[in-house]
Amino acid sequence: MTNPDRKKILLIMPPFWDPICPPQGIACLQAFLESQGHDVTIKDFNTDGPLFSLQKKYFTLGMEYFPRWRRYNIFRNGPRFFARHQLAFLCGRQDKALYIDLVKHILNFDQSDTCTPEAVVGLDAVLEEIAQRVQAKTQELLSQGEWDVVGCTMLETTFPSALKILETIKREKPTIRTVLGGPGALMGNNLASGNLQRILERCPWVDVILHGEGELLFDRILCEDPQQRQILSLDDLPRNTDEKTCLINVDQTALPSFNGLSLKAYLWLSTYSSRGCPYKCAFCSEYLFWQKYRQKSVEKIVNDMHELTRRYGKNQFYLCDSLINNIVNPLAQRLCETEQKVYWDCYLRIDQDCLDESKVRVWAEGGMVRARIGVESASPRVLNLMNKKITVDQAHEGLTTVARCGIQTSTLWIAGFPGEQDDDFEQTLEFFKNHHELIYQADIMEFVNLDGQPSEAGTSSAYPDAFDPLLVLKYEGLNQGVSPRERYERITRFEEMRYQLEVPNPYSLNELIEAQMRWVRLGHTKQHKFI
Repeated sequence: MTNPDRKKILLIMPPFWDPICPPQGIACLQAFLESQGHDVTIKDFNTDGPLFSLQKKYFTLGMEYFPRWRRYNIFRNGPRFFARHQLAFLCGRQDKALYIDLVKHILNFDQSDTCTPEAVVGLDAVLEEIAQRVQAKTQELLSQGEWDVVGCTMLETTFPSALKILETIKREKPTIRTVLGGPGALMGNNLASGNLQRILERCPWVDVILHGEGELLFDRILCEDPQQRQILSLDDLPRNTDEKTCLINVDQTALPSFNGLSLKAYLWLSTYSSRGCPYKCAFCSEYLFWQKYRQKSVEKIVNDMHELTRRYGKNQFYLCDSLINNIVNPLAQRLCETEQKVYWDCYLRIDQDCLDESKVRVWAEGGMVRARIGVESASPRVLNLMNKKITVDQAHEGLTTVARCGIQTSTLWIAGFPGEQDDDFEQTLEFFKNHHELIYQADIMEFVNLDGQPSEAGTSSAYPDAFDPLLVLKYEGLNQGVSPRERYERITRFEEMRYQLEVPNPYSLNELIEAQMRWVRLGHTKQHKFI
């Protein structure tokens, strides 16, 4: 396609985001923008081994300063506070004494009050390494081409480095238009919280923030006055009179393009069968970000997987859907009927289909290797508070059936959901103990309230007002409910039991191999070699 207004666009996935598969967001954007006639390059900073290893270095050093972190599943629960520390380091060191006091508050996330100035200085040294390496990589990219627009994916854990990247670009090439887009700098990030406006006000090197699905929004800003700084959401786009919002038809989307990425760095390719989520669990923001659940046809999903396999030489996929449930039966059946075998890892909700072994066997035969299952809690009362719409008996039957069919059950758990009592958590621990041989992996995280969303418990600033000038974002905490100290005490109990029962929670390739070997030793069918 020839475009007289052709733009040169650079899209970056900043650190830190686990590079288990190519970043789907910028891959989809690249394909879409190229179909509009633009020249697009994508880069993933997370496949830079020395840079990515600095996150581990930070937590390893942190566990020396704060030994209790070892009991907190820190590689799951620590990145939020790691990101806050990074932001403070990058944007909040105007007053050194106040900055050190702020970081002590940030690292006191479990209310233990044991952070010292020496710990701040030691961890800051790692953050300086990160900042220097991010800046150097950005400068290297700037030397390789002349860009009109540079965009960075904005997740809670990538936001600090995204700001560093865009600040470097704006300082060295002021005419480049800088863009942030993605789910947001905080979980559940929305316009009502005011945080997106704070970013524009406090980070003058950011020109545009996109809030919502990226393809149509990015296309819009390429047609607008490049001098205008703004927040652009789907509500700002024109739509038909019978539509509430402007959403893309996922059945008409271009195949994700991984050109420009180092595919050998990823275990899997990535793709998706749907956008959004048909459920409204009280702890999750997926249905808010995507607004409306939409799914591709089975034929398009299968064709996409086969074409990606042909182009990139891999037949193993990480499905980036919120949940696969609505399409899993016809998808697996269709994949069983094709000669070209593919294998896939997906997010699955326990439902009636999970209890039907005949259906689950088809999933396994169709290539489902791993199911990432949000059990969350084994307390009926808490499950009801979460709006999970499942029972403990169904969780038992679902795990039993899925494991019996040889599919790896990667389970996700939440500690400290508002209203959870200690007796409720004891029920979770008892369930976990009784089902550990049906669990391939167990990963627990603390409950996180959604940014800008109302709560019956009420919210207030997470940090004293004196620190506000140093903070890019405004952080809120619940006024009532389970305290941070209680949440981390429960995480500690869960982790101690997990270690005792030898249930994996792998973060390295060696740990993944060991987890698979355990799964086989437990007698679960080994379908094929797939890490």
